[in-house]
Amino acid sequence: PQKIFKFICEQAEVDCVLSYNQHTLQNTRFSDESVPYLKAKGIGVMNAGPFSARLLTNAPLPAWLKEPEEVKAAARAAAAHCAAKGSDIAKIALQFSLLHPDITTTVSGSANPVNIRNWAKWAAEPIDHQLLAEVLAIFAPVKNLGHLEGLKENN
Repeated sequence: PQKIFKFICEQAEVDCVLSYNQHTLQNTRFSDESVPYLKAKGIGVMNAGPFSARLLTNAPLPAWLKEPEEVKAAARAAAAHCAAKGSDIAKIALQFSLLHPDITTTVSGSANPVNIRNWAKWAAEPIDHQLLAEVLAIFAPVKNLGHLEGLKENN
């Protein structure tokens, strides 16, 4: 929930915050709603989950993924579009998450060393801005749509 960042930061001295699955190709609530406030307060900003729990990869979606069906369908369409252009949705997802100038770092994890090597390679490569624009257009109808965590009044 985005409101919690402001609530906590007004109650306590906070050095750094970490948000998960809230600065991605499909969901930018963290960067839209919280990052400007955090930056103004001098609080460090970290992002996690650039692949949105596999939503933004070619891997099969886990049964526990809570995103609405229209979000899942947009993700599959974006992945197919990237593949048709000779790219990988995960590559664009990672590079997008790394682009934001006010987010210090993006954290992700994998048990597969091939993934880690690919991510390191992709992080060093320039993003394909044309493909990024095309993918963002695919996600536009479902931007920031998704499940909410926690109490409704905190979202």
